[in-house]
Amino acid sequence: MYKLIVDGIVNPRNLLKYRNKSGWYVLAFFTILALFISIGTIVFLVGYQPTVPFEAAATGCAYESGSLVCTDPDIAYDEPFDFYGIQAYFLNADDEVSSLDISTGSAIVFQEHFIGFFDQGKQLMTMDLAEELAAGLTLDVMMQTLLRWYAIVAVLVSVLFNIILLAFFAAMASISIMRLRNYIRYGMAYKILAFATTPFAIVLTFHNLLHFNDIILMALMVVSFRSAFLVIRELFDQAYAYMNPGNQEPPASEAPPTSEPDDSGSDDDR
Repeated sequence: MYKLIVDGIVNPRNLLKYRNKSGWYVLAFFTILALFISIGTIVFLVGYQPTVPFEAAATGCAYESGSLVCTDPDIAYDEPFDFYGIQAYFLNADDEVSSLDISTGSAIVFQEHFIGFFDQGKQLMTMDLAEELAAGLTLDVMMQTLLRWYAIVAVLVSVLFNIILLAFFAAMASISIMRLRNYIRYGMAYKILAFATTPFAIVLTFHNLLHFNDIILMALMVVSFRSAFLVIRELFDQAYAYMNPGNQEPPASEAPPTSEPDDSGSDDDR
């Protein structure tokens, strides 16, 4: 697969020899690229430093008799804690959620034995921790578990979103190939263009890490389309040569892609 990635960047026309790879191989390829694109998300989660530590000792609260109790007079409980950029509030049973400023952005509210998740002031869901608290769950353990699971879910969602993004990019690039559907199977052309998404993935990877300004990002995006353009041109050139044998007799290696076994070899898959 290393050779495939190199060809996708340096010599996109060589991608035609991978035309008979399976759909599972394409999915694995997208997953690897999506993991690279998600490095920015991983770095953010690992290196995030909130102004106030998201831990039980900083909240002045604890679970007592199955309900959250906050007794520290020096803490203003209408002021949020920072949970990966999300507002987090810890309230007593008699505090009103409506008094919180959660009309914009996302928020998490801890109250009694519930955890409420809000977005733009609207409650999305509620978790009931009554059983876990009866089993001895502490506030500190619950907060650390929430941090850990949020990080895991955020990475998984990022990878899944990036796989869909890469698949969409390849699909958009393949629209022009529809005119050749009588000569080249669409599924085969799509797989070739899927392998041409490597430069696009690299640009997104560095953008997520370095946060380019809009002008630089757009310029790099245009450059990243080069591989897809060259693959499309190669497919059209070979299809034209095949349809006009009297004008130009293409060498056997330049015949339109068919379903014969590819010549990428096992070394190219490593």
